[in-house]
Amino acid sequence: MNILQLSFHASPFSEIGKNDGGGMSVYVQQISKHLSENHNVTVVTGEKAESFISKNLEFISLDIFEPELNVEDKEIHLQTFKNKLEESLELKSFDVIHAHYWLSGLVAKEISNELNIPFVFTSHSLGVFLDGYNKERVDCEKIVMTSSNVVTASSVFETMLITDTYKVDENKIKKVTPGVDRKIFSPDLSVKKENIFLSIGRIQEQKGQLQTLEFLNNFKKIEDDFKCIFIGGPSGKYGNEYLQELKQTVKDFNLEENIEFLDNLSQIKIIELLNKAKLLIHTSEFETFGLVAIEANTMGVPVLTTNNGSLMEIIENNRNGYLSEDLVDGNVNSFVKNLLNDNKKFKEISLDCLRISKDYDWKVTTSNLNKIYEGLI
Repeated sequence: MNILQLSFHASPFSEIGKNDGGGMSVYVQQISKHLSENHNVTVVTGEKAESFISKNLEFISLDIFEPELNVEDKEIHLQTFKNKLEESLELKSFDVIHAHYWLSGLVAKEISNELNIPFVFTSHSLGVFLDGYNKERVDCEKIVMTSSNVVTASSVFETMLITDTYKVDENKIKKVTPGVDRKIFSPDLSVKKENIFLSIGRIQEQKGQLQTLEFLNNFKKIEDDFKCIFIGGPSGKYGNEYLQELKQTVKDFNLEENIEFLDNLSQIKIIELLNKAKLLIHTSEFETFGLVAIEANTMGVPVLTTNNGSLMEIIENNRNGYLSEDLVDGNVNSFVKNLLNDNKKFKEISLDCLRISKDYDWKVTTSNLNKIYEGLI
């Protein structure tokens, strides 16, 4: 099988957590690697990056725009991307196209119509998540989903959202749960745990880091022996402004000794910190899944989250984390305080994290996608 993966706006093989490189990049990277064990896989992006060939996997950057360009400003390059795609590849040779994010979906729709190649669409994020409800994007997403042969959803929450909001036939939607790379995310039990909290994600308002600071300001009144490390660089048009707001809030709350901003880190460095940490704080307002939560659980780290969408399918209170609509909550404070001060309780929860996270595996994700592709062909 010849498979074309389109990741127009972000290079899946560039640094994760920088610019637009988030959970979608991890997803495309992992499924492409696993699919290439049995099929020919070509991954194409418009973002400038280093192309390569590795056995049955070929990654091509069409070198259209800089990685730092805001995703809103990348839209104008869609036609150029399609033109260069047609010049660079014999598109008729592909059996199936898998488009990631709505911008890639628009290109895949055109190619599919012209060459009668089936295409699969995965959103990774949705326009309904954005402030002010981005109608133009939502309309485009609906066109892409309606045109595609299959829409994959990462959670029941996303399935329901697509069905209810985008009015897409539920029979067209296939739930395909993301996985975790256990070769990388493997806990080192010899490392001593410290009173470290982590917030991992690009610095943008949707990720809710300000809410994390409000929680820490409240929690410090009952326990001040902790450090919270924010990992991730500014992203989006207002990312730098938001970062400055966060840093000013740290000063206003007198949290300078408890907070550290580390910008982007390599996966190796992140895993080193997860080995030491006792908690991941996840305050992203909207997620189609929540990959970072599973990665933390795989390292034995519980997750405190405010996400009452997809994370409700992952986090069980007092087992592998805690889900609360409002982090300024006495029950949340008790849960976190026990993690810091009760070693027996932390070990129990950590073991639950490891057990629950075993359900997520990229091999299973890839196997499910493979069945979808073969069904279409």
